[in-house]
Amino acid sequence: MVDIILTVVEYIGVISFALSGTAIAIKKKTDMVGGIIFALLTCFGGGIIRDLTLGITPRIFTDASNYLLALAGTAVSIICFTLALLPKTAGIITKHRHDFAIDFTDAIGLSVFCIYGIDFAIEAGFSNPVLLIFCGCISGVGGGMLRDICSAEIPFIFRKHIYLIPTLLGAIFYALTYKHIPHLASMLIAIFIIIGLRVLAIVFKWNLPVPKGEGEGIKEENN
Repeated sequence: MVDIILTVVEYIGVISFALSGTAIAIKKKTDMVGGIIFALLTCFGGGIIRDLTLGITPRIFTDASNYLLALAGTAVSIICFTLALLPKTAGIITKHRHDFAIDFTDAIGLSVFCIYGIDFAIEAGFSNPVLLIFCGCISGVGGGMLRDICSAEIPFIFRKHIYLIPTLLGAIFYALTYKHIPHLASMLIAIFIIIGLRVLAIVFKWNLPVPKGEGEGIKEENN
Protein backbone atom coordinates (compact mmCIF):
# COMPACT_ATOMS: atom_id res chain seq x y z
CA MET A 1 0.00 0.00 0.00
CA VAL A 2 2.77 2.42 0.97
CA ASP A 3 4.64 1.61 -2.26
CA ILE A 4 1.54 2.48 -4.31
CA ILE A 5 1.10 5.73 -2.38
CA LEU A 6 4.77 6.59 -2.94
CA THR A 7 4.42 5.99 -6.70
CA VAL A 8 1.35 8.23 -6.88
CA VAL A 9 3.09 10.85 -4.74
CA GLU A 10 6.14 10.77 -7.03
CA TYR A 11 4.02 11.43 -10.12
CA ILE A 12 2.21 14.27 -8.32
CA GLY A 13 5.60 15.76 -7.46
CA VAL A 14 6.89 15.46 -11.03
CA ILE A 15 3.78 17.08 -12.51
CA SER A 16 3.84 19.86 -9.90
CA PHE A 17 7.53 20.64 -10.43
CA ALA A 18 7.10 20.40 -14.21
CA LEU A 19 4.32 23.00 -13.99
CA SER A 20 6.48 25.19 -11.79
CA GLY A 21 9.56 24.94 -14.02
CA THR A 22 7.56 25.53 -17.20
CA ALA A 23 5.71 28.51 -15.70
CA ILE A 24 9.03 30.16 -14.89
CA ALA A 25 10.32 29.38 -18.39
CA ILE A 26 7.23 31.06 -19.86
CA LYS A 27 7.71 34.03 -17.54
CA LYS A 28 11.32 34.29 -18.71
CA LYS A 29 10.15 34.02 -22.33
CA THR A 30 12.24 30.98 -23.25
CA ASP A 31 11.27 28.79 -26.18
CA MET A 32 9.66 25.35 -25.80
CA VAL A 33 13.03 23.58 -25.53
CA GLY A 34 13.91 25.89 -22.65
CA GLY A 35 10.59 25.08 -21.01
CA ILE A 36 11.21 21.34 -21.23
CA ILE A 37 14.73 21.72 -19.83
CA PHE A 38 13.45 23.89 -16.96
CA ALA A 39 10.72 21.34 -16.22
CA LEU A 40 13.09 18.35 -16.17
CA LEU A 41 15.77 20.23 -14.26
CA THR A 42 13.25 21.17 -11.57
CA CYS A 43 11.96 17.59 -11.39
CA PHE A 44 15.23 15.68 -11.31
CA GLY A 45 18.03 18.08 -10.33
CA GLY A 46 17.60 17.56 -6.58
CA GLY A 47 17.43 13.79 -6.95
CA ILE A 48 20.68 13.73 -8.91
CA ILE A 49 22.44 15.74 -6.18
CA ARG A 50 20.96 13.41 -3.52
CA ASP A 51 22.10 10.24 -5.30
CA LEU A 52 25.62 11.55 -5.84
CA THR A 53 25.77 12.42 -2.12
CA LEU A 54 24.78 8.84 -1.27
CA GLY A 55 27.41 7.46 -3.68
CA ILE A 56 24.74 6.02 -5.99
CA THR A 57 24.50 6.36 -9.76
CA PRO A 58 21.64 8.86 -10.22
CA ARG A 59 18.38 6.94 -10.38
CA ILE A 60 17.24 8.77 -13.50
CA PHE A 61 19.99 6.93 -15.43
CA THR A 62 19.33 3.46 -13.97
CA ASP A 63 15.59 3.14 -13.38
CA ALA A 64 13.33 2.82 -16.43
CA SER A 65 10.37 4.22 -14.46
CA ASN A 66 12.16 7.56 -14.41
CA TYR A 67 11.85 7.77 -18.18
CA LEU A 68 8.08 7.63 -17.77
CA LEU A 69 8.33 10.37 -15.16
CA ALA A 70 10.49 12.42 -17.54
CA LEU A 71 7.95 11.89 -20.33
CA ALA A 72 5.18 13.04 -17.98
CA GLY A 73 7.15 16.17 -17.12
CA THR A 74 7.87 16.83 -20.79
CA ALA A 75 4.21 16.39 -21.73
CA VAL A 76 3.13 18.83 -19.01
CA SER A 77 5.68 21.35 -20.26
CA ILE A 78 4.55 21.07 -23.90
CA ILE A 79 0.87 21.42 -22.91
CA CYS A 80 1.62 24.51 -20.81
CA PHE A 81 3.61 26.10 -23.62
CA THR A 82 0.87 25.33 -26.15
CA LEU A 83 -1.75 26.97 -23.93
CA ALA A 84 0.52 29.98 -23.33
CA LEU A 85 0.70 30.51 -27.10
CA LEU A 86 -3.07 31.07 -27.26
CA PRO A 87 -3.89 34.78 -26.85
CA LYS A 88 -7.15 34.17 -24.97
CA THR A 89 -5.45 31.86 -22.48
CA ALA A 90 -2.54 34.24 -22.02
CA GLY A 91 -4.96 37.10 -21.41
CA ILE A 92 -6.76 35.20 -18.65
CA ILE A 93 -3.55 34.49 -16.75
CA THR A 94 -2.85 37.72 -14.89
CA LYS A 95 0.53 38.30 -13.35
CA HIS A 96 -0.81 37.66 -9.84
CA ARG A 97 -2.40 34.36 -10.77
CA HIS A 98 0.66 33.32 -12.75
CA ASP A 99 2.97 33.89 -9.79
CA PHE A 100 0.59 32.14 -7.39
CA ALA A 101 0.43 29.15 -9.76
CA ILE A 102 4.22 28.95 -9.71
CA ASP A 103 4.35 29.18 -5.92
CA PHE A 104 1.52 26.72 -5.25
CA THR A 105 2.66 24.01 -7.67
CA ASP A 106 6.21 24.48 -6.39
CA ALA A 107 4.97 23.95 -2.81
CA ILE A 108 3.35 20.63 -3.76
CA GLY A 109 6.45 19.41 -5.60
CA LEU A 110 8.67 20.61 -2.75
CA SER A 111 6.77 18.60 -0.13
CA VAL A 112 6.47 15.46 -2.23
CA PHE A 113 10.10 15.29 -3.29
CA CYS A 114 11.34 16.09 0.20
CA ILE A 115 9.51 13.09 1.64
CA TYR A 116 10.40 10.89 -1.32
CA GLY A 117 14.07 11.80 -0.91
CA ILE A 118 14.05 10.58 2.68
CA ASP A 119 12.28 7.36 1.71
CA PHE A 120 14.80 6.76 -1.08
CA ALA A 121 17.71 7.11 1.36
CA ILE A 122 16.01 4.75 3.83
CA GLU A 123 15.46 2.12 1.13
CA ALA A 124 19.11 2.50 0.09
CA GLY A 125 20.11 1.39 3.61
CA PHE A 126 20.83 4.70 5.31
CA SER A 127 19.41 5.57 8.72
CA ASN A 128 21.43 8.52 10.06
CA PRO A 129 18.76 11.18 10.79
CA VAL A 130 21.00 14.06 9.72
CA LEU A 131 21.71 12.38 6.38
CA LEU A 132 18.02 11.57 5.90
CA ILE A 133 17.05 15.19 6.58
CA PHE A 134 19.70 16.43 4.14
CA CYS A 135 18.51 14.00 1.45
CA GLY A 136 14.95 15.17 1.95
CA CYS A 137 15.81 18.85 1.79
CA ILE A 138 18.12 18.59 -1.21
CA SER A 139 15.60 16.44 -3.08
CA GLY A 140 13.00 19.13 -2.49
CA VAL A 141 15.00 22.30 -3.14
CA GLY A 142 17.91 21.14 -5.33
CA GLY A 143 16.08 21.11 -8.65
CA GLY A 144 14.51 24.49 -7.96
CA MET A 145 17.91 25.96 -7.13
CA LEU A 146 19.36 24.73 -10.42
CA ARG A 147 16.30 26.02 -12.29
CA ASP A 148 16.59 29.46 -10.70
CA ILE A 149 20.32 29.67 -11.39
CA CYS A 150 19.67 28.83 -15.06
CA SER A 151 16.98 31.53 -15.20
CA ALA A 152 19.40 34.11 -13.74
CA GLU A 153 17.40 34.43 -10.50
CA ILE A 154 18.49 34.29 -6.88
CA PRO A 155 17.14 30.84 -5.85
CA PHE A 156 13.79 30.82 -4.02
CA ILE A 157 15.48 29.09 -1.11
CA PHE A 158 17.37 32.30 -0.28
CA ARG A 159 14.59 34.84 -0.68
CA LYS A 160 11.09 33.49 -1.18
CA HIS A 161 8.68 33.37 1.77
CA ILE A 162 10.62 31.12 4.20
CA TYR A 163 11.18 28.47 1.51
CA LEU A 164 13.69 26.25 3.32
CA ILE A 165 12.21 26.34 6.83
CA PRO A 166 8.99 24.42 5.96
CA THR A 167 11.07 21.86 4.06
CA LEU A 168 13.43 21.43 6.99
CA LEU A 169 10.60 21.08 9.53
CA GLY A 170 8.78 18.53 7.38
CA ALA A 171 11.99 16.55 6.81
CA ILE A 172 12.84 16.57 10.52
CA PHE A 173 9.35 15.40 11.46
CA TYR A 174 9.40 12.54 8.94
CA ALA A 175 12.98 11.42 9.66
CA LEU A 176 12.28 11.25 13.41
CA THR A 177 8.79 9.72 13.37
CA TYR A 178 8.56 7.21 10.51
CA LYS A 179 9.69 4.40 12.84
CA HIS A 180 7.37 5.33 15.69
CA ILE A 181 4.01 6.02 14.06
CA PRO A 182 2.36 4.44 11.00
CA HIS A 183 4.53 5.11 7.97
CA LEU A 184 1.73 6.53 5.84
CA ALA A 185 0.56 8.84 8.64
CA SER A 186 4.09 10.16 9.18
CA MET A 187 4.46 10.78 5.45
CA LEU A 188 1.15 12.61 5.02
CA ILE A 189 1.63 14.77 8.12
CA ALA A 190 5.09 15.81 6.92
CA ILE A 191 3.68 16.68 3.47
CA PHE A 192 0.92 18.77 5.02
CA ILE A 193 3.43 20.55 7.27
CA ILE A 194 5.47 21.65 4.25
CA ILE A 195 2.54 22.59 2.02
CA GLY A 196 0.67 24.29 4.86
CA LEU A 197 3.57 26.46 5.96
CA ARG A 198 4.50 27.34 2.38
CA VAL A 199 0.95 28.36 1.48
CA LEU A 200 0.61 30.43 4.67
CA ALA A 201 3.95 32.11 3.90
CA ILE A 202 2.81 32.86 0.34
CA VAL A 203 -0.61 34.21 1.37
CA PHE A 204 0.63 36.30 4.30
CA LYS A 205 4.00 37.12 2.69
CA TRP A 206 6.08 35.85 5.58
CA ASN A 207 9.79 36.45 5.05
CA LEU A 208 12.89 36.24 7.17
CA PRO A 209 14.52 39.58 8.04
CA VAL A 210 16.67 41.15 5.31
CA PRO A 211 19.58 43.46 6.25
CA LYS A 212 19.01 47.12 5.45
CA GLY A 213 21.38 48.76 3.01
CA GLU A 214 22.43 52.38 3.41
CA GLY A 215 19.35 54.54 2.85
CA GLU A 216 17.18 51.52 2.12
CA GLY A 217 14.40 49.80 3.99
CA ILE A 218 13.53 46.18 3.85
CA LYS A 219 11.75 45.54 0.60
CA GLU A 220 9.02 42.97 0.76
CA GLU A 221 9.11 40.31 -1.91
CA ASN A 222 5.82 40.55 -3.73
CA ASN A 223 6.39 38.26 -6.70
